Amino acid sequence: MAVKITHLTNGQQVRFANADGARRYAEIMGGGVDKWRFTVVPEQPALRKMSDSVVNVPVWRMTSR
Repeated sequence: MAVKITHLTNGQQVRFANADGARRYAEIMGGGVDKWRFTVVPEQPALRKMSDSVVNVPVWRMTSR
């Protein structure tokens, strides 16, 4: 089940394939889970085919500068 997290201070949104990945990102990169709002993203059949392909994004591209 996909999860979207939103930073409570700056509004940054990040989408994850599962809650474990979202929690890990919030703890390591985002300053702790208490600074994020977790939302379950409803699965859409049209987007399911695109989720089969995996794109690796370097960590430095996900952080703001």
